[in-house]
Amino acid sequence: MLDNRAMPGMRGRLSSVTRSLVTTFAIAIGGCATTPNPPPPINVAPQAAIASDQAAGADRGVTGVWEGVSVSNCEGDPSDFGRCHAEQKITLTMFQSDNQVTGFYKCAYGNQVCRHLNKTGLIRNGKFDHTRLMMRVMHEDGSMCFFTGRPADNEFSGGYECLQGGGIIEQGVFQTRRNY
Repeated sequence: MLDNRAMPGMRGRLSSVTRSLVTTFAIAIGGCATTPNPPPPINVAPQAAIASDQAAGADRGVTGVWEGVSVSNCEGDPSDFGRCHAEQKITLTMFQSDNQVTGFYKCAYGNQVCRHLNKTGLIRNGKFDHTRLMMRVMHEDGSMCFFTGRPADNEFSGGYECLQGGGIIEQGVFQTRRNY
């Protein structure tokens, strides 16, 4: 740094040059000094936010984890009268691509054990036509259950029918809700 005390005529000029440099650097680093514009106020009505959430749910179709219950009925000729009104907790983990649906099925004890102790299954041949979902759940014991219903507003309910060896072994209803 130059000592400008020895040069009396330079003192004022160095100060103005220094001030110019400081100002130039300040503008270069921080930009022009202007008052920042405040962000616009957010005017989203709760109904609009809810509609947005529902639209997001519709965009992903039936993809997600759906939890609920299934309850067998006693209509027709059930193969096991002890399962009349058997209730199970069920989880359907579904993945939708176009109108095709695949995924996983889980069953847990409700007021009775899962039919034939089938706690898991694979969702196959699922089809969703924007109003109705039809799918097949394949179990390890060779049985399969057809689930049919109409998903709407993150709820999915309908009926099911389980087959084994060419005959109906259980029928009932189910109700689930998408958790995520």
